[in-house]
Amino acid sequence: MRTEENKLKETIIQKIDDLTDDMKALARAIHEKPETGYQEYEASRLLCGFLEKNGFKIKRNIAGMETAFIASYPERTSGPTIALLAEYDALTGMGHGCGHNLIGTASAGAAVGLSKVLSKLKGRVVVIGCPAEEAGIDNAGGKVRLLEKGYFENVDAAFIFHPFPMTTVGGETSCLIGLEFDFKGKSAHAAGNPWDGINALDGVLQTFNAINAIRQHIREDVRIHGIVTHGGDAPNIVPERAKARFFLRSSSRASLEEIIKKVKACARGASVATGTKLKIKTFCNLYDSMKTNAVLAGILETNLNEAGLHVEGRKKGKGSTDFGNVTRAVPGCELGIRLGKGIVPHSREFLEISNSDEGHRVMMLGARVMAMSAFDLLYCPDLLMRAKREFKAESR
Repeated sequence: MRTEENKLKETIIQKIDDLTDDMKALARAIHEKPETGYQEYEASRLLCGFLEKNGFKIKRNIAGMETAFIASYPERTSGPTIALLAEYDALTGMGHGCGHNLIGTASAGAAVGLSKVLSKLKGRVVVIGCPAEEAGIDNAGGKVRLLEKGYFENVDAAFIFHPFPMTTVGGETSCLIGLEFDFKGKSAHAAGNPWDGINALDGVLQTFNAINAIRQHIREDVRIHGIVTHGGDAPNIVPERAKARFFLRSSSRASLEEIIKKVKACARGASVATGTKLKIKTFCNLYDSMKTNAVLAGILETNLNEAGLHVEGRKKGKGSTDFGNVTRAVPGCELGIRLGKGIVPHSREFLEISNSDEGHRVMMLGARVMAMSAFDLLYCPDLLMRAKREFKAESR
């Protein structure tokens, strides 16, 4: 005999299955027109159109970001709010080599499936459209800006799905910040009167050398990687301006703050040594490390098992995500489902498989597992209370 809970879950699954063709077309369209952070106009439009067609109320252009949105069903409720987060930005120079075309579509499809049973439950689902997760651009970290503007204040729990090299729930990520060092010198003819010049590029090069000198003395969890973004205009002119950008990562915020001081000291020392003037700016929002909620992780794992999948390991990547900031503000957990075999994100192979039948299969699984997990939180209020109690206890 089928229980009410089973009937409602079957309704959700059936609706998601009915959306398969629409979701594949949506993921394919986003993949075929990749847009980098804060430029995701078409992806945002397509996701909003899909959700609006399925009864969601949309607020666009939120938190000062033209491509951010929040879609709600129902628009208001006296019950809890479960957020499914959508990412849809592409990698600079590569396109959707991280599978964000699948992420945004999975969250939208899961929310629509869940919406079909919300009249039987107390609560609502929201899809929060989060631009610019990839950290390579100026002011990256759309979720940080959404948090600052209060768009998570009424959220009781948050899920996100990501195609991944293994099937997992939660795990660890690194804190990250992006620093830019802008050196100013004085131009001169590099052959005729170089003694009148001050070489800004030397400031950049000495910064790299100084950072390399401290690598022996930093913690194993720290990563420092940078590029020269401007090194001068011509070989026969002493460079008047030179710039470099670095990402700094560490497992904890305290450790990251420590390494920030050291790296800034390297650049300031280079400025003194070369006689250049230095400006330092943060070009990427600080991404916090991910704090997995164990209750939510358990719910996701149970629904993974119901879908015929099993956790294959625990994420211990050195990569970073602004979802980490969300997990520091509300109970949250990331769902990872293996896409391919031995294929790593940010690669050409991952780019191709993100627009394949296998990619679409994984996307549909992600939508189903997220929808079932959000349903569990609304159908069993005690589960949500346990997740919130854990979150509060760990936040003290």
